[in-house]
Amino acid sequence: MMANSTTNPALPSLADLIWRPITRDDLAALVDLASACFLVDGGLHFLFEPESISDRFFPDAPSAAIGAFAPDGRLAACATVHLDGDSGSQRAMIVGHVQPDLRGKGIGTYLIRWGQMQTQSLLAGSVNNQLALQIATESLTASAHQLYLAHGFESVSESLVMRRNLDLPLPEYAFPPGVTIADWDPALADQFFQAYDAAFRERPGFPGYTATEWVDSWTTDRFRPEWSMLARSGDEPLGFLMATSNPPHGFIMQVGVIPAQRRRGLASALMAETMRRMETAGAVSVQLTVNVNNPGAIQTYAQRGFVTIGRRARYERIVER
Repeated sequence: MMANSTTNPALPSLADLIWRPITRDDLAALVDLASACFLVDGGLHFLFEPESISDRFFPDAPSAAIGAFAPDGRLAACATVHLDGDSGSQRAMIVGHVQPDLRGKGIGTYLIRWGQMQTQSLLAGSVNNQLALQIATESLTASAHQLYLAHGFESVSESLVMRRNLDLPLPEYAFPPGVTIADWDPALADQFFQAYDAAFRERPGFPGYTATEWVDSWTTDRFRPEWSMLARSGDEPLGFLMATSNPPHGFIMQVGVIPAQRRRGLASALMAETMRRMETAGAVSVQLTVNVNNPGAIQTYAQRGFVTIGRRARYERIVER
């Protein structure tokens, strides 16, 4: 669904670009554009694969999408806006990309304004006087941050993408005395969830998942049960680690330790054991994300050889109708 031309903002002054709606037929061009941005901006590589790009640009929700094509057929920029939630949602999400060599020419500003217009159109039947508009970026840059702030958006979440090459010597961390580990098993799901809930309940933005919701959130085709472990003392869960495979990389989805067991080296031992298993299976690196409001974890990962390779973020603005 596209707003009509009388309501769209003025196009940036780049006369050679051809603007038109984009569809699933343009997926190859979208992937090429996203890949060009990833090479410059960093991030998690699997979020720039065709399946992930398709999910973000062509969701099963009311949406609109636009692209700017250069005369040679290259997709120079694109954006999509879709309702985030059910049909009664008051929230819309914008996702977009601009070729690195075309930034700073007003394209990003146009796409944000276009997204705001589309939000008004998609939510035309809403009786709410306020609409929440969110921008999602998997490869945040300093200039993009400033652009979003200039348009009245506020950062509501931001995380670092960190990576450690597995050809580096693996650290030696032993599990504390009396601690045993168990690989993921559905029969242990409740104990894994107990460790997760205790470890993260006090963190800002804790989602409050049920055990079923939490398990469903990461048991995808990429999940690796043999890399995912529960640390216990007897039958008491003390900590956990969940991991996936994104060839040729391993990915630590979550690692946590209950408050009473922290500073005993338990998380480090879990990570060292998982990295050993990943290396044995042929992974070349291990990646993870960590919220910027968790400086202790960031420092711990850096001390264990992880380096920052990108940033993910969400920005939000309340729009008055």
